[in-house]
Amino acid sequence: MSGSDATRHRSCPQESRVIGYVKLMAREFKPVRFFVMMAVAAFIVCGITAFYTHRAEHGRTPEERQAYWIGEKAGEQAPRDAKLPTPAGLNMMAQKYFEQHGSGNKQDWDLAFEHGYEDGFQKTHP
Repeated sequence: MSGSDATRHRSCPQESRVIGYVKLMAREFKPVRFFVMMAVAAFIVCGITAFYTHRAEHGRTPEERQAYWIGEKAGEQAPRDAKLPTPAGLNMMAQKYFEQHGSGNKQDWDLAFEHGYEDGFQKTHP
């Protein structure tokens, strides 16, 4: 046997790692474990989605959320016998409040204020 034959049959460290990886990957498929892990992953993804969806419900930026909150408080403080203002009236109200408290994009602020006012008004005027 020559020296080259002896080196051909030896396994080098890289070869043993590949063989170990193949043995590791050749494990038996466990369907229950797989479905439990998929359910956990789906639960986490749904939770994250619900969190960000609920957070963005009243505006995506801090200015929009502030406008919504101010509008909601203004709607809750409306007199008992008041009726919900028209969209033009709400827009005028939003512009007035924007001049006093607003910052950021005026159009987004106005829209968030209007939605907040409507929600606050609905809470106190069923």
